[in-house]
Amino acid sequence: MTAKARTSVALAAWTELNDRQQGTLRAIYDIDQQREANRRSDAARGKFDGTPAVEWRRIDFAHDPSDRRLVGLTDLQARLDMHGWDNQGNGSTMAALASRGLITRNIRGTAFGVMHTVALTRAGRAAARAGTSLDTGTKPKAGLSERAWEVLAGLWAADLRGQPLTWGYSATIEHVLIGRHVPPLAEPCADGYRITDRGRDFYRKQHAAHTARYPTVVAPHPDGADAEPWPARADELLGQHGTFYRALVKAWSAARDMQLAAESEAEAAPPTPVNVLPAVVTEQAAAVHQLWQETARQRAKLVNEHVADVRERAERAARAYAAAALSVFHAAITQADPLAGLQPPNDGDTWDEPPLSLRAETGIHVIDAAVKKLHAAAVGAPLKRRGPAPKRRRTALTRQPAQPPPPGAALAALADYLRDHTDGGTLLRRLHH
Repeated sequence: MTAKARTSVALAAWTELNDRQQGTLRAIYDIDQQREANRRSDAARGKFDGTPAVEWRRIDFAHDPSDRRLVGLTDLQARLDMHGWDNQGNGSTMAALASRGLITRNIRGTAFGVMHTVALTRAGRAAARAGTSLDTGTKPKAGLSERAWEVLAGLWAADLRGQPLTWGYSATIEHVLIGRHVPPLAEPCADGYRITDRGRDFYRKQHAAHTARYPTVVAPHPDGADAEPWPARADELLGQHGTFYRALVKAWSAARDMQLAAESEAEAAPPTPVNVLPAVVTEQAAAVHQLWQETARQRAKLVNEHVADVRERAERAARAYAAAALSVFHAAITQADPLAGLQPPNDGDTWDEPPLSLRAETGIHVIDAAVKKLHAAAVGAPLKRRGPAPKRRRTALTRQPAQPPPPGAALAALADYLRDHTDGGTLLRRLHH
């Protein structure tokens, strides 16, 4: 079976799960991968542990009896709670994952009862990886680890400024950039560390491969900013759109608070008169209250118009932000110029309804699925939920009255997600090696 066939089977297993099952499998996978990374890190420092994988990969799920005041929350329960999945349906979800061969279940004894545990199967790990990975499936070879490349990029950037990297001690530099390379890629100096001639040569020759392998690492182009395939101006303009929109939302929120306060004052009951007071004092208090209510009604009317105006401006700004982000996102996918047609935000009086078309996909499931969902919500046609809605356990915080969403919130959520992936040319490097 080819790698492509294996990937399609794993992805099919992921997409068959509902939202709750995907969220639970992802939480298990995240813990599993964190444990694996910790063991690799320990081994790199010479700390070896012979515990079999069948033991260290087993993850505590829930205690029985489930008195949380006594036994607390497991790491898995805490992660599920963050996303609203920690409730009475957990057991059924685990059973569904087990029936699909994605996890195995077991128990171990404790001082207070038994702990239910779960562990990923190979199929479960492959499904979670296929559903959540940001990799395109083709990873260029790179001579350095992500951390080592990040540090070398820092040394290069410091060298461009004519300065050393002012660190007191770096295990990565000492053990990797110096200890594993002859000649070394870096060297200690009076104020910290600096890149060597060999390091400069390595950085120039290996920049393309390493930026493709580690697209989220900020590594200046060896030929200068003009040689960067992604213009920084695109990120700057999108940032301006986001800042402009949030400033309008802040103004809307402040105006709405004033509106609610004025409406409350306008409806306030008059003070109860005290029998012992002279009639003239009571009449004065009543007159003051009446005037106070009248001015509150006037303020409420004025602020109401202000709230409506700022709301409309914020919605226009959110739509412009989303349209700009979609344009830049499409440019990253197709290797087009992200600055083509991209303009800074403005507050024109006309609303020309910029199009919000979703024209291309990345081929990375986790990005495309999220964009499809956010785009559908932004254009007013949200996708049907798969499975029960997230529901967090009730606390003093969750019992408070729900606040209305800011104007343009769905549009801004789409724009923010797209911007997170295109910022600094990350998506371009991820897709086009």
